[in-house]
Amino acid sequence: MRAAGPGELGPPTAVVLGAAGFIGRAVCAALHAAGWPVTGVVRRRTEPTPWPTRRLELVGATGGELFATLAELRPTLVVNAAGALWATTDDELIVGNVTLVGRVVAAVAALPRPARLVHLGSAYEYGDQPGLDLLSEHLPGRPTSPYGQAKLAGTQLVTRAVAQGRVDAVVLRLSLALGPFAPRHGLIGGLAHQLAGHPAELRLPPISGVRDIVDVRDVAEAVLRAAVRPSVAPVVNVGGGVGVRLTDAVDELLRIAGSTATVVRVPPPPGRRHGAAGDLPLDIGLARRCLGWSPRRRLTETLRAVWDTVAAPVGVAGEPPARDGGTGTATSTSTSTLVLDGETRG
Repeated sequence: MRAAGPGELGPPTAVVLGAAGFIGRAVCAALHAAGWPVTGVVRRRTEPTPWPTRRLELVGATGGELFATLAELRPTLVVNAAGALWATTDDELIVGNVTLVGRVVAAVAALPRPARLVHLGSAYEYGDQPGLDLLSEHLPGRPTSPYGQAKLAGTQLVTRAVAQGRVDAVVLRLSLALGPFAPRHGLIGGLAHQLAGHPAELRLPPISGVRDIVDVRDVAEAVLRAAVRPSVAPVVNVGGGVGVRLTDAVDELLRIAGSTATVVRVPPPPGRRHGAAGDLPLDIGLARRCLGWSPRRRLTETLRAVWDTVAAPVGVAGEPPARDGGTGTATSTSTSTLVLDGETRG
């Protein structure tokens, strides 16, 4: 299917699915700053935003309900930043990352005027790729985890629809995204929330290996590029392009936070399993060529943004009040039960 250029689609209008999430929020902010009329589709009421929101339980919505919502909003761009994360059951992973994607593809394909679909995938779709230095888009997916398998199945739904000429779409395959408002269930975001409580002792599970880390604001800029390019490849890696030792990232966050806590390593809780995938950085050459995109923010800037949105008083950095009972009060000891971007599941 030939990609329709921005001028053919009419005035640019965006709809972001999963707009209250970590990445969806950053995408809405980038689109809004670039002058796009954008509507965020959210599951429940959120804090006020500069862009309008529409409530829809995406996982529970029928294909007809999703189509009706999109048809009413008349987007020229649909960004799917929704999906099930790691701390869910395998059935929930399928519903959130496969069933929902199929409904999104069908709804976009049925719209009366063409809209580009930008679907956010995951580097975990590659799985284990021994003997390589970088993960390139031409590699076959070999995911070893239920999460990676579900995300790959969702990506295949999108790329199959593109090959059949049903939709104009691109999958941005993301590495580990960090930055402002990093989720507290992840390693770095959760660690920042713990540090905000000024613990005397910080207990962490063993941390090893490397990750390709990309700033969520750079991810949002990649979405912007993918939205306006006349034509795009079906799958494009979006990441930092280099491996970062996790211990270095944690140490840098501790330095930024000015923490004097004693760090104690503890074993992971029983029943958790560790995956071997995730250590290789992404090859981002295609993103440079196809989107004219490359990451602009260095690790220190990214971690500084993580810390600033946690440490600042509510309203200063724009963070909403916590919905889980608090924002991290001071304690003498803080114990981590954090998920390392999916490497462990409990």
